[in-house]
Amino acid sequence: MKLYKHLGGGASRLAAIWAEFNSPDGLPHRTDFSLKRIGALASSFLVLREGNAGELVVVQSGTAIDHIWGRNLVGVKSGAMALRHDVDLAAHKALAALEQPCGIHIGRTLHRASGNALKHETLYLPVRSQHGRQLVSVTDFAERLHMHGLLGDSSPVTGGEMYFAYFVDLGFGVPEVGHLMVA
Repeated sequence: MKLYKHLGGGASRLAAIWAEFNSPDGLPHRTDFSLKRIGALASSFLVLREGNAGELVVVQSGTAIDHIWGRNLVGVKSGAMALRHDVDLAAHKALAALEQPCGIHIGRTLHRASGNALKHETLYLPVRSQHGRQLVSVTDFAERLHMHGLLGDSSPVTGGEMYFAYFVDLGFGVPEVGHLMVA
């Protein structure tokens, strides 16, 4: 998979780990992404699964992700993380990627009540687990020093917008809708 050559540092590392464990016999297993293996990526690491009502549910979230949202996200459903109009698009793409295993690359800007904005890109990749398919992800922040400054900003996220979202073919095809289209 050549994808990781076109990504930020964290997403590139996640893609390399995924490619290391991917095989013609099946997707990498969730346990291939242990804290020891992902190392410094842990703070911006997130794992999602499909919930009972077709919503996404957070299974694991890193400390930087939790801090940005102002709470521990484990168990939180995607609807509770809604950002204006983009939650339906992101959830729709993620559910489609679980159904037909493919990656998703999303770029988003979050806005805080303080007026600060946080531009970031997230790569989601499918894995198998004892509970079915899940998505593992890593978020790369546009300005690393700016992100560290925002860690001290505890004002709530008030909105945001997605500036791109597309499926990534990992060798299993992609859903027809939205393949490499800018959202």
